[in-house]
Amino acid sequence: MMTITRKRLTALAIAVALMIALIPSGLMPAAKADNNLGMTTVDTVNLREGASPKAKFIVQLPKGYVCTVLSETDAEGYHWYRVEAKNPEAGNDRIHTGYVRGDCFRRLTDEEAATASSGSTSSADSSTVVNANTSVSGETGRVVNGSGVNVRAAASTRARSLMKLNRGDIVTVLEVPSVTNSSETFYKIQVGNTTGYIMSTFLELTGGTVTTPPSGGGSTATGSYATLKLSSCHLRETPAGNYDSANDWLGTGTSLPLAGDGVSKNGIVWYPVTKNGRTWYVADYCVTISGGGQPTSAPTSDPGVVTYVTTIVGGVNLRSTMGGSVIRQLGKGETYPVLTSPGQKGGYTWYFVQAGSDKGYLRNDVVKVSGDTPTSAPTGQPSGNLGYVKTTAGGVNYRKAAGYTDPLGRVDKGVVLPYYETSVVKNVTWYKTVHPTLGTGWIHGDFVILCDENGNPTEQPTGAPTSQPSGAQEASYNTLKVGSTGNAVLNLTTELKRQGYFSGTPTKNYTAAVATAVRNFQKAKGLTVDGIAGAATQHKLYGTVPIGAGDNSNLTMTIYPAEKIDWYTGGINELWKRGDNYKVYDVKTGIVWWAHRWSGGYHVDAEPLTAADTARLCKSYGVTTAQEIADKNLWERRPLLVTIGTRTFCCSLYGVPHNYPDGDTISNNDFKGQLCIHFTNSRTHAGNAVDKYHTEAIQYAYDHAPNGHK
Repeated sequence: MMTITRKRLTALAIAVALMIALIPSGLMPAAKADNNLGMTTVDTVNLREGASPKAKFIVQLPKGYVCTVLSETDAEGYHWYRVEAKNPEAGNDRIHTGYVRGDCFRRLTDEEAATASSGSTSSADSSTVVNANTSVSGETGRVVNGSGVNVRAAASTRARSLMKLNRGDIVTVLEVPSVTNSSETFYKIQVGNTTGYIMSTFLELTGGTVTTPPSGGGSTATGSYATLKLSSCHLRETPAGNYDSANDWLGTGTSLPLAGDGVSKNGIVWYPVTKNGRTWYVADYCVTISGGGQPTSAPTSDPGVVTYVTTIVGGVNLRSTMGGSVIRQLGKGETYPVLTSPGQKGGYTWYFVQAGSDKGYLRNDVVKVSGDTPTSAPTGQPSGNLGYVKTTAGGVNYRKAAGYTDPLGRVDKGVVLPYYETSVVKNVTWYKTVHPTLGTGWIHGDFVILCDENGNPTEQPTGAPTSQPSGAQEASYNTLKVGSTGNAVLNLTTELKRQGYFSGTPTKNYTAAVATAVRNFQKAKGLTVDGIAGAATQHKLYGTVPIGAGDNSNLTMTIYPAEKIDWYTGGINELWKRGDNYKVYDVKTGIVWWAHRWSGGYHVDAEPLTAADTARLCKSYGVTTAQEIADKNLWERRPLLVTIGTRTFCCSLYGVPHNYPDGDTISNNDFKGQLCIHFTNSRTHAGNAVDKYHTEAIQYAYDHAPNGHK
C-alpha cells in the first residue's frame, strides 16, 4: 500500500512539473530580488533613529542614494526600511543604521544591484544627485550679505556646518534651486575639496544666466505645479489644519510641485504641494494651478539695473536680507540702482540695491523710486487708467467686485497699482485696479492713497506743494552734546558722515568722536567751534532755517463765507479726494498749515504735509512738538476752515497723533501717525457715531468765520 502511494505521488509531481514547464515565461510571476540593496527616490531623505516621523534624524540622504536593507516594518501609517547607509558627505566614511520611509525609498532589482554598491548613487534613477527642483550648473558664485556664512552638510538649517565663508568668497555652484532668496532653499556648492550647501539668500551667481530647471524636473506624478499669486501664504499640515509662520511660502510667482489632487474643506480647495521633501496644503485662493509645465523661477542673478531708488531720510538701514541684519547705514538723498524685481515681506516692499561695494535690501518707506521699471501689462488690462493708488497697510483684501465680495488674494503695504474706475458701495469708495499677478480687482479706498506711478502722493491740480515750495525748509532742533542719545544723534552722525566729517559708524550716542566731528564741521563753516550741535549748527548741516524764517507765501489763503457740508450727502469726499493737499485755517489762532489727506471713510484721515506744517500746527496748540500733543492728551477739538476752489467749509480737528505706523505716510514731517478732520455728520472710528465735540467745534468755526457764513 505504501509503495503504491509513493508511486502515485511521484507521478503527480512529474505531471505538475511538466505543466509548469509548458506555461509561457511571460505569465510567470517576477521573482523577488535576492539582493539586499535599495535606494532613495527623492532628495533630502531623513535617515531616522526610529520608525517614526517624529524620531530624530541622523543624516539626510540625496536622491538615488544606495543603502543596505536590514529589515522592513510598518509603523505610524508608513512602511519603513531599516537600512545601513554610508555618510554621504565627502571624506566621511562613517556607517549609520536607521530608518527611512517607504514613500521615499525602494528596493533595487537584481539588474540594478549588479551595477550599484552601498554608499553610491545609483544610475537606475539618475546619473547624478540632483534635487527635484534644481539643475546642474558649472557656474561660479560670490558670497554676499554677510560674513561667517555656514556651508552645511545638507540642504537644511539644522544640518551641521562644514565651514564658514565671508562676503566676497568665490565658490563653484553645483546645483541651482528653482526658487531663491528664501531661507528654505540652498545652492549646492564646492569650495576646494569641500562640498556642501549654502542658503540661497547668501549667494549670487557670477557666471552668467542661471540654467533653468530641466524639462519635467521636479514634477510629481500629476506633472502639475502650484504658482503663488500672493507675496506669501501659510503652508498647512493638513487641509485647513495647523501652520507654522516660520515655514510660510514666500515669493510671488514662485512654484511648487503638486503632490496630488485638491481636497475640499470649509468651502476651500486645499492643494497638496511638496516643499523640502514634505507635503503641505495650500488654499486655492493663494495659487494658480498649471499642468505639465515647469515651475516659475524667481530671479537668481542680476539682470542689470531694473530702476533706481533714492533715500528720503537719513540713517537708512541697508540689510543683508529682507528684514535681516544691518550691513551699514545710508544717508539722505542718496540714489542707488535696483538689481532685481522688488520683493515683499512683513508688509513692506524691499528693493535689492548696489550701494558701493555692498549689496543689500532697502525698505519702501525710506526710499522713493526715481527711475521707471518697464513692465508688461497683464492680458485683458483696461486701457487709459485714471491714475495710481498705493496701499497704506499690509494684507489688504483684493476683491472680485466693489464691496465686500470674494477675495482674489491679498496685497502688501506700499504696492502701487493703476486704477481705472471708482465705485461707492455703502459709503465706501472702491478702486478698480490691475495687479501684476492677481489681475483685475477692487480695493477698499480706506487702505490706499492716490499717487503717481512711482508712489509719490499726487499733487493738487491747483499747485499745492508736496514740500516747502521755495526757500529753505523750516525746522526746529534740540541742542545735542556729549551724553545725548537717540535718533536725533543718529541723524546727526549720518549726515556728518555723508559730508565727510565723521569717519565712524553712525550712532545714537553723542561721544567724544562725534564732538570732534562737529567741531571740524563748525570750523569749516565759520561757526562757533564748541563741539555742541545747537540750532545754528544743525540748520547749517541740514540746510534748514528756523520756523517762521522761510518763504511763507504759500500760506496765503482766501476765505469765502463759510458753509457747513454733510459728510455723506454734501460731496466733500469728491471735493477733497484722497491724496489731495489743502490749506486749513485754525479759527482760534489764525494759523494756516497744509494738510494732506491720505485716507478716511468716516472722516478725513490726514497728516501735516511738511515738518514746517507740523511746527505751525504745534504752535496753534501752544506746544513745540507733535509728541507733546500726545503726551499732554490735548484731545480738545479745534475749529478749522478749509477752502476748496471758491468754497470755504467748516470742519473740526482731532490733532493727537495716532495710528502709527500705518497712518504715517509722510516719513519726514515730524508727525508720527495721522490726525482726523471731521465735517458735519462724519463719524468716529471707535464708536461709529457723530461726536458732539466735533459738532460743537464745527459750529464755532461757522459762527466765527472771518468773512461770515452762508
